[in-house]
Amino acid sequence: MADPNDRALLDGGPAWKRLEHQATRLLAMSFDGAASPSITLKGASHDDPRDAPYGWGMAWYPGQGASALVVKDPTSIGDNAMTKLLSDWERFASTIFICHLRGAARTLQEQDTHPFSLSYARRDWVLAHNGDLFVDLQRALSLGEDPAFEPIGSTDSEHAFCWLISHLRSKKVRSMAELGWGELAGLFRHLDGLGTANFLLTDGIDVAAYSDEEGYNPLHWARFVPPHRQLALESEDILVDLDDAIDRNRTVALVATRPMSAAGWKPMEPGQLLVLRRGAIVHDSHADEQARRTIVTPRAPASGPASGRVPALLAPPRSSAPVLASAPLLRPDPSRRDPSGRTLSVLHETLYRYPESPVERSSHIFRLRPVHDEQQELLDYQLTVSAGGLQRHYEDVFGNQATSVEIGRSYQELRITARSLVRIRTEPTAALLSPARRVSLPLVWMPWQRQMMLPYLLPPELPETQLNELYEYALSFAQRQDSDLMQTLLDMNMTIYRDFRYVSGSTTLATTPFDVYCQRRGVCQDFANLMICLARILNIPARYRVGYIHTGVDYENKVQSEASHAWVEMYLPRMGWQGFDPTNGCLAGQDHVRVASGRNYVDAAPTTGTIYKGGGKETLAVAVRVEEAAAADMRW
Repeated sequence: MADPNDRALLDGGPAWKRLEHQATRLLAMSFDGAASPSITLKGASHDDPRDAPYGWGMAWYPGQGASALVVKDPTSIGDNAMTKLLSDWERFASTIFICHLRGAARTLQEQDTHPFSLSYARRDWVLAHNGDLFVDLQRALSLGEDPAFEPIGSTDSEHAFCWLISHLRSKKVRSMAELGWGELAGLFRHLDGLGTANFLLTDGIDVAAYSDEEGYNPLHWARFVPPHRQLALESEDILVDLDDAIDRNRTVALVATRPMSAAGWKPMEPGQLLVLRRGAIVHDSHADEQARRTIVTPRAPASGPASGRVPALLAPPRSSAPVLASAPLLRPDPSRRDPSGRTLSVLHETLYRYPESPVERSSHIFRLRPVHDEQQELLDYQLTVSAGGLQRHYEDVFGNQATSVEIGRSYQELRITARSLVRIRTEPTAALLSPARRVSLPLVWMPWQRQMMLPYLLPPELPETQLNELYEYALSFAQRQDSDLMQTLLDMNMTIYRDFRYVSGSTTLATTPFDVYCQRRGVCQDFANLMICLARILNIPARYRVGYIHTGVDYENKVQSEASHAWVEMYLPRMGWQGFDPTNGCLAGQDHVRVASGRNYVDAAPTTGTIYKGGGKETLAVAVRVEEAAAADMRW
């Protein structure tokens, strides 16, 4: 610990004021994909002598590689040749940026200017520190008689950096995630106890931000999701412009000393540790229990020891409370689940009206009969067509139970009513996250497997430039989860639920996955189409599933139960087809009634038809009611 006399300087005396006015500004940015923000560093104000230019430093990872590029100027942050390269440089593309402004270094030299970089475990690590350690560094933070890492300059920050990396090396861990967030927080707290300490530390994978326990120069955080209302983030020191065509579609999580010109900034609590990865918050030391269950839990790299991660298996109901980040969530609270299954009653009514001219002849196909298999038992099913017609039942090429109806008589109103009674036994389990079932991307399929799965591997026909952008977005999930297949899909599923708004009527059947990706809004069919596209780009077979959902009291959005619901099914090696519901951020379970599936909506549409004679203007009304089945419902 620091000498008590030294620590007393932090209790509000002149030294505190001096440090506060000369305080360093820290900034960390974590993007979900490679971004090239235009960065302008503002010159120092000459009106206030306390706000003198103490230089700047910037670090990033070009090409998303393991090598960090660090650029520093120890004397000025004004407009010069070095600062201009930050606003327009072809190598200025990365998912991680660490910036240190107005550092109060006692010597204006390159080796004493933040951020600092060290090479360890075949990666460059970068640290930026705001504060002072009031101790004998050689005694309090000994590097040993034959240190593996030694500071080049004379700052306490670089010495503490060497001490941190030496500790990781002694633990034989090769990343922050392998060390574990609790132990990392303990190291920061130890350093914080020696003085004042706000830290930004990155291994090129994660960005850890620690806020001083005494509230010295506190940090703030924010997360911005496209479409960005404000493309320029500005403070008195720096301007970050995200107006680039690609950057417009990037999600970014930021930590900064001073909030920038956008709403949504939150102060970090004293002693709080936040960890950012690929635009998401993967750890928050001060999160409450519900927030902890909604934070990404990335897998530690497979080459190292386990990180002590406990998967969050239970998805809480969606609420109005802000959610920090995506999460590997499997199902709603199981306390109300019956292990023997759950029985649901479904009423689906479709009404077509032709007020101008009656239909004389038409042909229809209905896919309204729920699936009957080991996981879902069809107890009863009735289909009524008001206009009559000749009905034929068959199984289509996708295995759906379909009914074709030929209507040869005149009608101005066609009402299709389907009543179903189903018992659902399927329920996601923790076995999906079992280490014994761990599968890594990319997936490799045998030739005959690929041939059978080909319809579910081809992404939609979009311009190549759009598919390339969606590929970068899909890849960000795999990289955030260390290429773990199940964690990648769970992260993708929850991120769409969290970052995309459910807006009824905002899209049409012609809306493409790229449109949804750019607009970040839609309905269940749009979220399913986007996730299918992302999965197929990663060589994961995915199909479109149509059915129903029972929302009950556990879902914020009840509208989705008033019509057919859509979700995604992925074919996972040695697990078969598994349902993911990105509209609700959970796996398909006992709330989901499966009906039809196919490559896309057209293959699984509940009702389709052709009018050969008559008709004219058409109106359509659909009503769906899904309820828990009472004893009376079982008999109808």
